[in-house]
Amino acid sequence: MNETNGAVRIAVVEDDDELREAILVPLLRQAGHEVVGMGSALDLYRDLVASRYDLVLLDVGLPDEDGVAIAGHLRGVAPDIGLVMLSGYCSEADRLRGLEAGADAYLAKPVESGVLLATIENLVRRLAPQAVQPKGWRFDEQGWRVVLPDGRSFEMSLVEQQLLRCLAASPGNAVPRERIIAALTSDPHGFDPHRLEMLVHRLRRKCRDTTGEELPLRAVRGVGYLLAW
Repeated sequence: MNETNGAVRIAVVEDDDELREAILVPLLRQAGHEVVGMGSALDLYRDLVASRYDLVLLDVGLPDEDGVAIAGHLRGVAPDIGLVMLSGYCSEADRLRGLEAGADAYLAKPVESGVLLATIENLVRRLAPQAVQPKGWRFDEQGWRVVLPDGRSFEMSLVEQQLLRCLAASPGNAVPRERIIAALTSDPHGFDPHRLEMLVHRLRRKCRDTTGEELPLRAVRGVGYLLAW
């Protein structure tokens, strides 16, 4: 987020090419935001590997995955992201389903430009203070420790340190399994992927057993892992 002018980076996920490219994307760009249009859930998941967004404008009726399922997934990997759903199905039950999945707003199609922009601006104001608040967790590489917001810490083994160093280089972004494995071994092709899963499991358990807190290390379906700090 650009803190000086309130502009945000928005992903517009809509399979109707004309609606997306001729109406939604230009409208949001004219409002001063950085906007990327995409037509499917797969496009979104692929882009999230290397890109960060402040807000997602999400069509509920995508061809490859239900928007409600996507919302639940996004809330798992990016809990602070703004999420606005668009749908032609706007009964009370539909709205409730979307909001319970994690949407900040659920708008009916066709949406009026003024309503959409006002909804986005309200979310921008909500997101602004969160953008400058530190997460509090940090990776102390010299001490081979993870330090919690309250100052407590726990030590790591060499391989755990290698894992967190790789993830901490891209905080908040999903890191592909292949890149993580390459950071752990000189022979990626001979590395059993299940070893990575067990390493993540042991590291999470160590944090929980030592501090009573859950390590903000999350799996990203079909991609890899991310550190949400």
